Amino acid sequence: MRNFSLRLPYLIYLSIGSLLVGVLVAPAFRDMPEPEQPPISMMPMEMEEGMVHPMREVVSDTPPSLTMAVEKDSMDGWNITLAPENFEFTPDQAGEDGVPNTGHAHFYIDGAKVARLYGVHYHVPDLAPGQYEFVVTLSSNDHAYYTLDGERIEARATITQGEATMDMSME
Repeated sequence: MRNFSLRLPYLIYLSIGSLLVGVLVAPAFRDMPEPEQPPISMMPMEMEEGMVHPMREVVSDTPPSLTMAVEKDSMDGWNITLAPENFEFTPDQAGEDGVPNTGHAHFYIDGAKVARLYGVHYHVPDLAPGQYEFVVTLSSNDHAYYTLDGERIEARATITQGEATMDMSME
């Protein structure tokens, strides 16, 4: 017991000293500048990693198109199934030169990029209650958005927690 009582004042001094150091150092971190760029997942649709993606107008008798089905998952979240036509997912060629009607897709929730898709299935975990717009756009291997008549080739769905309504049209 005697050894403990001798160490107690040192523990008190150490605690007080730690608090004082914290009080002196904290103001230096309070005035730190905010990051200039939002996280990638919160960037608007035309931005990714600080870059504006180019648009690639499709000139073809058989342009790609995209429809999307959104279903509530029996366990949690939402299951998205894409149905592209005249388009092939080519994950092994991402970042390479664009080959017509091949590439990947970008998935957005309410305008914020969530993921790059390399196939037709994607799972979204449960969301907070409310209404959300899901948008999937088709992109070439070199990340240019495919467009038709100046509009991105995309599919949209509006979901409300517990139910899904889908706009299956290409826009």
